Amino acid sequence: MKPGQDYEAISYFAECVPKIKALDKPKTIEFIQYPGETVFVPGGWWHAVVNCDNTMAVTQNFVSYTNFETVWRTLRTERKRFSCKFLDRLKELHPKLYEKAVRMNKEDNFVMYYEKKLLEKRYGTADLGDEVVKKNKNESTNSSSSSSSSSSSSSESRSESRTKE
Repeated sequence: MKPGQDYEAISYFAECVPKIKALDKPKTIEFIQYPGETVFVPGGWWHAVVNCDNTMAVTQNFVSYTNFETVWRTLRTERKRFSCKFLDRLKELHPKLYEKAVRMNKEDNFVMYYEKKLLEKRYGTADLGDEVVKKNKNESTNSSSSSSSSSSSSSESRSESRTKE
């Protein structure tokens, strides 16, 4: 954000969209969504909405076996606390996906938010060098071995969607 700009959607449409359209890459799709219509925005697509009137929107993020790896890698880095709760629920409701997430974390050398907090508490640092992470993973291995659609319901919405490059 530049000085003087704000985070309002109308500012995005007034200032950013014309610049994006001028680039003509990636292609933009602009439309008006009328009451009762549903719009599906594929995962990873940038999009913005400006409501033309009082509007109620219902959004849903979709995770499946097919897109799980992409969603998990994004979720664990962009929504750190939520991803910890999500992982707990996976363990309870979808054990195979839980195991896959844990395996992916190990393969990627990814340390979850709550693990970082435990390391910070134990070692007094938020800087998790390789040695600290390796030491923690060894300790946890030893201890464990021992024990987006949207639906408009009232008025028009103007949407802008960009395809992922």
